Amino acid sequence: MRIELDLSPQEAHAMLQAARQQYRLRYQDEFWKERYSHLPHGLRHGSILAHCKDMAAHKKLLGALALALGHDTQPERVTQ
Repeated sequence: MRIELDLSPQEAHAMLQAARQQYRLRYQDEFWKERYSHLPHGLRHGSILAHCKDMAAHKKLLGALALALGHDTQPERVTQ
């Protein structure tokens, strides 16, 4: 499925910020559920996305908004 949407840069930025916050809250809620307790912390994200299709779609939305705004979608890595 493909969806096109016309947003101003300000609207897209506001939507990205709101979507990130929603994703963080939902991820935290899912992360500590019993069904993932047997998994090491590093493997939980992929399992959550495989189980929660709405979160997988939400992650794609975050990526699309970040890309449209010219933001880097990868977190910064700290090097020493």
